Amino acid sequence: MKRAIVVGIGNPNFRDDGVGFKVIENLKGLVDTVCFLNTDLKVIDAILNYDIAIIVDGIKIGTEPGTIIEIDPAESWKNVYASGTHSINIFEVIRVGYKVFPEEMPKKIKIIGVEVEDVDTLDKECSPKVKEAIPKVVSKIKEILKLS
Repeated sequence: MKRAIVVGIGNPNFRDDGVGFKVIENLKGLVDTVCFLNTDLKVIDAILNYDIAIIVDGIKIGTEPGTIIEIDPAESWKNVYASGTHSINIFEVIRVGYKVFPEEMPKKIKIIGVEVEDVDTLDKECSPKVKEAIPKVVSKIKEILKLS
């Protein structure tokens, strides 16, 4: 198996913003994992020298809460300039990584976003629709990485 890492982004104390952390909790011991409260340049350091990186984060694009969106940053970063609760958007982070470390960055990066419903309430539990999406995201990641 190629070296892989799964990165969870968000704040586990603000309801659905913790979806990335919840996914990571289900993958510990199966694959390398790391969580960050925001998408800053630390993400680059975490994914360097891996063949595959999967980044999981809550998104707000207007679809039904719990909807799972797969994004290929190489296809999307030309058109998407996301802004959110994080300090720099993930597309900019990946762009910088490939510019500065072209040989060390993963050959494949996939972003999996889960449409959030509530990221303002101080609560460690995700809303019901987002909570239902977590095992689906975990299964999707296992499928991508060919994990049992």
